[in-house]
Amino acid sequence: MHILREPQRIMASDQVYSIGGFDYELRRGLRPLATEYRREDFYWKKTYCGTFNVDVMPADANYGEWVFSINHNENKNERFQFPFGTFYAHNSINLNDPAGPDTSSGSTPGIGYRDYQPGYFGFVSMSYAPLTAETRYGMILNKHDMGPILWPWTGFLAPDGKAKHPRYQNPHPHPSSLIAEDPKDGKKYIYVFQVESSTNPDAERMVMAARAPIASRAMPGSFLNLYKGDYTEPSLPLNMKQDLEVLLTRPGGKCDPIHPSLDGRQDRINRFFAARLKRSGLFLSIESYSGGEGDDRYLESALRLSEDLRTWTDRFVLPNSRVSYRQYRSDTPPFGLYYPKFLSADGSSHHEIDESQPFYIIATKPHALIFRELSLEIG
Repeated sequence: MHILREPQRIMASDQVYSIGGFDYELRRGLRPLATEYRREDFYWKKTYCGTFNVDVMPADANYGEWVFSINHNENKNERFQFPFGTFYAHNSINLNDPAGPDTSSGSTPGIGYRDYQPGYFGFVSMSYAPLTAETRYGMILNKHDMGPILWPWTGFLAPDGKAKHPRYQNPHPHPSSLIAEDPKDGKKYIYVFQVESSTNPDAERMVMAARAPIASRAMPGSFLNLYKGDYTEPSLPLNMKQDLEVLLTRPGGKCDPIHPSLDGRQDRINRFFAARLKRSGLFLSIESYSGGEGDDRYLESALRLSEDLRTWTDRFVLPNSRVSYRQYRSDTPPFGLYYPKFLSADGSSHHEIDESQPFYIIATKPHALIFRELSLEIG
């Protein structure tokens, strides 16, 4: 691998895709102000909904092309402080943990910003937009939000429903997706990778994978988790229509880390993204992760290869990718690669890369784009 250009900041911009979460959609006029908040309809995205991966679903015999998004959603109690008073918003899915001075995320006097972890939950959902004028040809994605497509293996709440499940350790799924043909059966699938609570009791996070047949169009209930070497375990609980208080205690499907080193013991994984290499037919991934503690904490990125999206090589750490964790939001170099993904040389694809020519890694800070140019030689 040859690094052709070190990370550089090239632009800052507003969000392109319109989504955001229930409250955000009301504030931005994306949803009528009088819309009633029915918990059953929006529980997965009360606080936040981000389009972490956008792609085009090909047309089939029943549907035209869609833009579809695999979304990262959050729910947490929030504290809002104004000159005229302090307000608390109960957003958490746990009704037994109401928002208050000690049970809310936000700026806290004498402490600064902090997240209240017992009331903090994350979901992965899918939304889509037909390529029509009404959706600005795929840019307004909140009107067809299909809800959760993956579910934590622990469930969200303990069996009695009173508190977060003790093994649920990660409210930051940071998902990515890839439409690709399985080299084993020749069929196309929609693959989703996410950061999940580790199945290792001594670790916090791991990376897991799930996939759905392309004909399912990524609808809820169509995904199977990777477990014991193949995609076999239904991702969602059996009955998603049951009472929400019961559903939130139900476990999702069994799953394994996609590589032993990604079970969470080694470091804190932030995101995993995969693309197909045109010439070799292999799959290339990039992951960002942090290690160390306190002032020694760092952010770093690495690559892997796979033949079948079931097993992956060990990490190849990107040279010069390690930066102090405090630096990843900085406007001055060195720049870290946060939420990284690939971009082809001609700028046409994140998911299909011609490795015979240089291509790019792009990454973000809030509303900024960082890129790094590299070339790859596979022996």
